[in-house]
Amino acid sequence: MQYIAPLNQLAYILYIFFIKFTFGTAHYLYKVVFIRGFCRVRIIDRYIWKEFQQQFLICSLGFIVLGIGKIFFDYNDFFIGYHITSGLLVRLVVNQIPSLWMDVMPAASLFGIILAIGRLLRERELDVIQICGPSLFRIMLPIFVGVFLVCFSAYWWNDLIVPAANHRFQTEIRRLSMQENMPLFKEKVVFKGPSDRFVYLEQVDRRQKKISGILIFEAKTGGRWPRIITADFGYLRNGIWELHHGTIHEMDKDGVINSEVSFRSMEIQMTTDNNILVGNDKSPNEMRTTELKHLIGVYKRSGLQLPIYTVLYYQKFADPMIALVLVFLATPLTLLTGRHSRWIAMVYCFLIIMGYYTIQVIGRTMGSNGVISPWAAAWAPHIFFFSIGVGLLCMMERKR
Repeated sequence: MQYIAPLNQLAYILYIFFIKFTFGTAHYLYKVVFIRGFCRVRIIDRYIWKEFQQQFLICSLGFIVLGIGKIFFDYNDFFIGYHITSGLLVRLVVNQIPSLWMDVMPAASLFGIILAIGRLLRERELDVIQICGPSLFRIMLPIFVGVFLVCFSAYWWNDLIVPAANHRFQTEIRRLSMQENMPLFKEKVVFKGPSDRFVYLEQVDRRQKKISGILIFEAKTGGRWPRIITADFGYLRNGIWELHHGTIHEMDKDGVINSEVSFRSMEIQMTTDNNILVGNDKSPNEMRTTELKHLIGVYKRSGLQLPIYTVLYYQKFADPMIALVLVFLATPLTLLTGRHSRWIAMVYCFLIIMGYYTIQVIGRTMGSNGVISPWAAAWAPHIFFFSIGVGLLCMMERKR
């Protein structure tokens, strides 16, 4: 644990560098586009972007087709076992495409930049452009700006479209499972509620929002011992628990029950998010950032510390930027391999993807176990590879 502080400090320094470079690039674009009057995109910029765009779209289409095939492979037994109709099958596949696109976009950007620059190198078009004087960064600026806009759009896509599609997909899967008499009950639920209440529920019926076998310990009663509330059953009503056929047990200073009051019906104020406390049907992949942040807040108020949810929250901001980071890294690596080394560039491509996701898994594991802060766990791969890419770009500029 003595390495936690240095790791967090290093991550923070790299994060500041990442932010400053991003804002510096934005300031440079502002000066170029608005102050210097280059409002119209130059022909060469359109040409460079079109070259990348073609490769990007081709790679995206190919990876999406492969991804759809993987969906059929993963759910093959499920599709056949439940004898689903062709219409439902199409709906299930369509609802998986939004999340599939988020997985495809970084790889398509990486392969697209390698193939685009590789062709410009082979045809010596890049040499001709460089003879005219622009820097390497200026030549690739249309691609960097275009990919940044794609990543910015991907954030909203990942926050609005993907969770809704994932939820529809999981809802259909659960509906099919319930047709096979899959139990809708959650049993023996224990959690810490608001106002220092500790709750045990023997059974929870999620469909009817009915709870049975209720035992509540209220610690904040002003005395030494908690007050105990028992009830046969109850219902969840928007933050109000309606308890029926129960008893309130009061204790004296020695822990002996000195008062028992029975009731036929009683209402108590609990959290407004009952479904979360007794087991929400939504997974983090089915939640928007606002929903996930609210879930984290509910768990914190309940006394639970789950760093993995905080890591997943920060990853919803970090994941859309993967494509831009990989483009910054792949650009100098492709130039270093030369015009006759397409296969070497492809090897670099696979190594970059493997390296990125390896660091992502390591960072997520360290963040989930509290070794590094959650934001560092989410942004560590981006900061690491972005720093390497910027360093290589600067090195290439000095060699000119």
